[in-house]
Amino acid sequence: MALFKATITRTERLPDGNILEKGMTLQYSYIGVFPWDGNGPGTEAINNAFLRVFGIDLKANFALHSGMVHVEKIG
Repeated sequence: MALFKATITRTERLPDGNILEKGMTLQYSYIGVFPWDGNGPGTEAINNAFLRVFGIDLKANFALHSGMVHVEKIG
């Protein structure tokens, strides 16, 4: 199981009224190797982590893409 770090790359107000601040960071584990896999389990893991930690649904707010979230493997 790999450990990844996801970081918001720019500040943006979302359609639901939440604000993503540049630098918001979290760590999450994922069994796969590639964190960005379209609508697959890797991308879903990123969204679930942001829901769990910050209460923000990136997918529903059209913010779940590599231009908004930088993901790197840390372990």
